[in-house]
Amino acid sequence: MLDILFGQSYFLRFDPKLYAAMQPYPPLGTLFAASYMRENGYTIGLFDAMLSESEEEWAEMLDKLQPRYAVLFEDNFNYLSKMCLLNMRQAALRMIGMATSRGIP
Repeated sequence: MLDILFGQSYFLRFDPKLYAAMQPYPPLGTLFAASYMRENGYTIGLFDAMLSESEEEWAEMLDKLQPRYAVLFEDNFNYLSKMCLLNMRQAALRMIGMATSRGIP
């Protein structure tokens, strides 16, 4: 069983300008947080929503990895994504609901 599944809800498909340019970037804050926890003895999984088609891929990882905890670490809400913020916030809430429905805090 995995200790922590880290994820973020920045789906590139919600950001038409960046999606058209197809210039994804890594979720550095999420990676740093996961790295810190791994260095402190926790087993870590990572879900990067950037190129995912839907939140269902998060659900699949929850089912496959069965983490003790699920953490959404958001570091991608910058000034360029404000127009897409509502969609990403709703995705984050759906992802939280998916973890909660599985009994994963």
